[in-house]
Amino acid sequence: MNDRSILAPGVRRLRPDDHFMILSETDASPMHVGALILLDVPTGQQGDFAAAIRRQFADRLPATPLLVRLHEAPDGYDSDVWADVSRADLETLVAVEPHDGAWAQAELCDAAAMLNMRRLDLSGPPFAAHVFERLADGGSAIYLKMHHSVADGIGFQTVLGLLSDAAPPATARFANAILPEPEKWRDRAETRFEAEADLRAEQSAQRKDALAALEAYKGEREPTPEFGLSGPTSALRRYATISLPVARVKAVGKALDATINDIFLTLASTALRAYLLETGDLPATPLVVNSARSYRRPEHGNFGNRIVALNPHLATHLADPIERLRAIQSSMAAEMKRTPHDEALLDAAEKPYGARDRRTAFADRMAGGKRLIPGNLTLSNVPGPAEPRSYAGFAQRHNYPVPIIGSGRFLNITSRRSGNNLDIGVIADAEKVADVGRIAALFTAALDELELLA
Repeated sequence: MNDRSILAPGVRRLRPDDHFMILSETDASPMHVGALILLDVPTGQQGDFAAAIRRQFADRLPATPLLVRLHEAPDGYDSDVWADVSRADLETLVAVEPHDGAWAQAELCDAAAMLNMRRLDLSGPPFAAHVFERLADGGSAIYLKMHHSVADGIGFQTVLGLLSDAAPPATARFANAILPEPEKWRDRAETRFEAEADLRAEQSAQRKDALAALEAYKGEREPTPEFGLSGPTSALRRYATISLPVARVKAVGKALDATINDIFLTLASTALRAYLLETGDLPATPLVVNSARSYRRPEHGNFGNRIVALNPHLATHLADPIERLRAIQSSMAAEMKRTPHDEALLDAAEKPYGARDRRTAFADRMAGGKRLIPGNLTLSNVPGPAEPRSYAGFAQRHNYPVPIIGSGRFLNITSRRSGNNLDIGVIADAEKVADVGRIAALFTAALDELELLA
């Protein structure tokens, strides 16, 4: 991390990309990254599970970026900041979800969908863990979510690793970070902006070059279609999970000369085409995806947001699955050619009054639940650990993403590797999708179909 981002010991400025994740949040579209983690907890230890997880977190939170609180810069002149805090109220932040018996799978998914809509309070540590002590299928579960302004999906995976048994306990923190008084904060910000003047000028020139280069791609993207599931996103969700063996997905990819991500997108395309045909709402032009590519490099550190949007189409207008796969590969290849230029547009240093100006701009842009960037839905394939993982001595069984739906979209399907499985979370706007389980079932069936064709 650049030393210029440090305002005082234990205080870190948010980059504009991170601030975007706060400003684009609404009650209908909370901005966090989450996981529904299923663990093998013996029946006799389930009553002590929450206490064990609290101890686990207490020992490891100081090594993560989660033991902080948000502070706004005076007058919005400088960036807003994360300031270290010495402790977290884990009795509140790690809460047991009550149940008279054991959580059935459907109940667990319904609870995750409801809890997904609770916004996080950034005046304290930007995370929450919801504990499900007893599952009907055995074991226990945690729904952990972290605000997206802290890190992107890859950074969240790093946080999960730091909270797991693979990481040692961290040195305890004994004091909160001390912010400078407003006048000193302003002086230090001015010093920072003066030091970064050449950098901002260089980045400005790079952005102009990038915008000029992107003119060559104008008109190449399929437009985001408007159809029955378009429009503002509601504040209701439905959630389902899928788990597929990684080996099956890899084998199909090898047979069809495709990556795991290509296969993931094709399975989603097949499922959505089938679902929209069933509901009589398939648009004549292909659905467009909002996805992302990480541009994180070692000098960027492990946290914050370093992602570039990708907007490939899903070829849902084509009936043949193999033709759709090839069309998706072609669309994704075209998107990847754009990303160096898009990266130049995003990788910007802060400017004086940048935080204030962003707040004003987003207040207008977010009005009415409009879609901010292209895409009918979000699809993400996030790396995850191939090795076994455990928390407080309890082996992880699954690590299902609990994704979010950006403003103006109807669905998010996110996959994450967990050992030998590809664990997938499917979340939908409940006012637009009556049966998210049907989409999950069609996604699973799509792999069966592709295997027969490979």
